[in-house]
Amino acid sequence: MTTTATPPFSLKNKAVFITGGASGIGLGTAQRFLQDGARVVVADIKAPPKEVLDAGGVYLAVDVSDRDSMVAAFDAAERAIGKLDVIIHNAGAPGRNVHITESDEAVLDGLVALNFYGTYYLLKYGPRHMNDGGAIITTASVAGLQQNEGFFDYSATKAAVISMTKTAAVELGMRGIRCNAVAPGPVRTPMLPPGHILNTLAKQLSTLGRIAEVDDLVGVYHFLASDESRYVTGHTMVVDGGRLTGYRKEVLQRLAD
Repeated sequence: MTTTATPPFSLKNKAVFITGGASGIGLGTAQRFLQDGARVVVADIKAPPKEVLDAGGVYLAVDVSDRDSMVAAFDAAERAIGKLDVIIHNAGAPGRNVHITESDEAVLDGLVALNFYGTYYLLKYGPRHMNDGGAIITTASVAGLQQNEGFFDYSATKAAVISMTKTAAVELGMRGIRCNAVAPGPVRTPMLPPGHILNTLAKQLSTLGRIAEVDDLVGVYHFLASDESRYVTGHTMVVDGGRLTGYRKEVLQRLAD
């Protein structure tokens, strides 16, 4: 009797929970995973496009900054698609682009609730709903690795995402659960409107000379969710078109001028 081997990088029948899956990187990832045969729960404060639901995606209304909402979402996800194989955390928000000395503590509280506590709740409550040998992927940012003027709040919370993800990798390793962070540079998503300065700066500061599209990111999540990355954990995968690598002469000349 002939058996058919599972194709490399296959996600078929994997049970996947994606926060922030209604737009941007999360939406692109949900669509890719559904196309590859995964069973996907989209957890977001708003519903994903109809085509995601038509493709078999399950929508759960979730506020990741709320503990009870997250606990209930994981319970509901397991009932809907079974024990989870993959958890992807994309929900988050940018800061207000102000100096620390000019910042609003109430605004910071909201950002910490979403970016920090949202990650904390996911890493705290998600693993109990997972199969051993699964994968957790969080979305950080190059802002968590490089500090720029006006980004103190966003940078601090994204640095915390990286730190917590590495801790989870250590603590969940004996279950075979791999925990990795993806750190994108600027990506063309609803969070980065067309007139935002980073749309122009990305073309100059990236060694590839352009801003990232969502499709440039989804393959990274696909790899980290697949069994082919079974020995990759505790890693922060920078996907920034070479932004942190260095600058071309023409860019340095503009700065000098």
